[in-house]
This record gives sequence, structure tokens and C-alpha cells, in this order.
Amino acid sequence: MAEYVPSLASAIDSLARGDVAEAESICNHVLAAEPGNAKAWHLSGIVCAQQNELAEAAERFEKAIALRDDVAIYHYNLGLAYQHLMDKDGAVKAYRTAVAIQPDFLEAQNNLGNGLVDLDETTKAVEHFRELSKRFPDESIVHYNLANVLQDAGEYNDSIDEFRRAIELDPDFASARENLGRALSDVTRYDEALEVWKAWLEYDPENAVARHMVASITGEGAPTRCDDDYVRETFDENFARSYEHQLQRIGYSVPELVTQAIKSLGINRDDLVVLDAGCGTGLCADALKPLAGHLVGVDLSDDMLQEAKKRDVYNELYERELTQFLMSGAGPFDLIICGDTLCYFGELADVLSGFHTCLKPDGHVIFTVEQYEVDGDRPYELQPNGRYRHAESFVRQSLDQAELSVVRIETGTLRMERGRAVNGLIVTGARECIDNP
Repeated sequence: MAEYVPSLASAIDSLARGDVAEAESICNHVLAAEPGNAKAWHLSGIVCAQQNELAEAAERFEKAIALRDDVAIYHYNLGLAYQHLMDKDGAVKAYRTAVAIQPDFLEAQNNLGNGLVDLDETTKAVEHFRELSKRFPDESIVHYNLANVLQDAGEYNDSIDEFRRAIELDPDFASARENLGRALSDVTRYDEALEVWKAWLEYDPENAVARHMVASITGEGAPTRCDDDYVRETFDENFARSYEHQLQRIGYSVPELVTQAIKSLGINRDDLVVLDAGCGTGLCADALKPLAGHLVGVDLSDDMLQEAKKRDVYNELYERELTQFLMSGAGPFDLIICGDTLCYFGELADVLSGFHTCLKPDGHVIFTVEQYEVDGDRPYELQPNGRYRHAESFVRQSLDQAELSVVRIETGTLRMERGRAVNGLIVTGARECIDNP
């Protein structure tokens, strides 16, 4: 009697229920009986992808394509796998094939354009999305993507128009509203930016980003640090995935400045317990790993942490608000790094006290803040871009209050904004070991 072979439809049902193991078992049974079944190879690739086995997923998609190369979705999913494997050229090639087979495959068309951005082919990406906007004039995501690449190309007015069009088509498009407001602020059109933030707040009264950005321009109700929900909503999944590309575009140099500060300490060890405070996607990890016997990362955004996890260098990763984490008994640490995170804090007393609490005697902390040339008696300022900047005198005073000594404070360019240098302070502090008589 022949062995019963379950159908692929039952595997699809299992995936829909979240039973990945059952779906995998069914695919394996089908492939054992029908090794030339392209649909089974494709579905088994999806199963692998859902288990984050991306290299295996790509191989299975390739086997499906070898059997049937005229199915757009096979190439599209291969492109997704390549994209997550950081094979940018492979992803673009796969998406090109998908849209050649099925030109109205909008998701593949969008991913192709964004893949060109990943390859730094900005001009081609602009041409691609301009053409798409004509073919799909009522698709908000196309206008949104076009707006983003126009930003990269320096065509700011056209970019702003496209963000507005995306919002007209989809008033719920939060990322389009946020990017429009920030784009207007970047070109110092603050009155228009304020109109955008207020309109968003009227549309969504509980929106933390809109509330914070209104305060950043008007100064009314300005908080002493960014609200947790503001940080989470700002650093969402879409932003996390494009974060490092965007930083390359603005000449982001915080990891290099932090690395130089670490080298200045002359540390000659590889067994330190190190905290990457506000680790984001892990941009400082390369500088920390050679020193660390144990490397811990903490960030408020789970989406950013998922990107950091892909680096496979952290021993522990925590999704926590930084000050709460520091006060929860974390550590002790030999070294704490906090690159480009305290720009989301106005008052520094609590977070610096937390650093002191978590440091070992003779431990060091290195952090950056944006530099503020004192205007009147304000020690720090919430800027129209939603970030804080701090006066050096205030940083020194805050370190002293936290019982951290100043080892070194240097200045440097953290990034560029529309051709303008954003200057910052690179601060090295220490918790000194005091011998009691």
C-alpha cells in the first residue's frame, strides 16, 4: 500500500495557524515523493524563512526557480531572502526578474526601487519610482518611496510634494506624515512643519511623535527627555531596516568618534564587561567586541534590537528604557558606551547617576551629545528636529553631580544635515576608586 502524502494545501493551512513544524514536515513528505515539485520547494523555502533559516530558504527558492522560472512570486521571495542575507545585487536581480514576468507586481516593483537605493544607485531609483508613480498614481506607498529617494537626490521640494500626495491618498500613513514634517524642518520651513505636526495630532490625538514634535518647535510643554513611545514609534521596523543606509547618506561618524575615544584610554584587555547603552542596530559593536569578554546591549526599540541581533556579537540584548535598566541592578560594567543616545535626554542627572551605579570602580563611560552654544541661561535645548543639544558646562556639572570625573571632553562632527555640520561633544568619564582611610 502506497504511503499517504499530505497535500501542500494542508501545509499552507498549517502555516496560517502558525504551526511551522507541521508545515515543514508536510513539505518534506511531498518533496520525498515528488522531488520535481516546484511549488513544494517554494513553500518549503517560505517555511525556512519563517524560521530565520535564510540561506536554506534561498537555496529552496532557487530549486523552485530551476524547475519553474516563469513564476514571479518565486523570484520575489528569493529577492527577499537575498535582501536579508545582505546580498544586494542578488536581491535586485531577483526583483528585476519578478517584475519582468509580472509588471503589475507592486511589492516587487517597490522592492526593486529600494534595492537600487541600497546599491547607492539613487538616480536609477528616482527614475524607477517616477515611472511607477505614473503607472500606479493612486498607490500611496509609491509616492512615499519616491519622496524618500528624492530626498536622497537632494530634490527637497519635489520630495515634500510627494509626501503630501502619499498622505492625501492614505491619511493613516504615519511614516509619510513623520517624514513630511521632518523634511520641512530640515529645510527650516518650521511654520509648515508645525502645521503638519498639528494636523497629525488632530487626526491622531494620542500620537507621541506628533506631540513631541509640536513641543520641539513651539517650546510649549517641552519634556525633560523624549517620551518612551516617541522613541519606539520613531525607531520602528521600517526605520530600523533603512537606518544604516540613511546614516551613510549623512556622513554619520559617531562610531568612529567613539572608537577613537576608546583607543585614547589605552585599554589592553579582551575580558571587559561592556554595556552598549542605546545600542540601536549595533553600530558601535565592532569597536567593542575586541575588548569585551561579555557584551551587553540595551535599547528601547525592539525593531532596532532585531537588527543588532543579526550581528551575532552581543551576549545579551535587552529591550528597556535606559535609565530604568541602569537602576535595575544591571552590571557592574568595566566600560559603558552611549553613542548618539543622550540626544533624546534633556536633563542628564538620572542617566549619568545610572552610569555611576553600574560602573565598576575605575570603570569608564564614553558618550556623545550634540553641542549647544549657550543662549541665555538655558543649559540645553530641544531642537525643531526633536533632539536635544547640551552646553559643555552643563555636561561637566551633570558629571560632577553624578560623581563621575571628567577624563576628556573633545569636539567633533557627528553628522551632516543638508550640508551643515552637526557638532558634538565626545565625553569620557570615570568612576574613580576612592580608598577609605
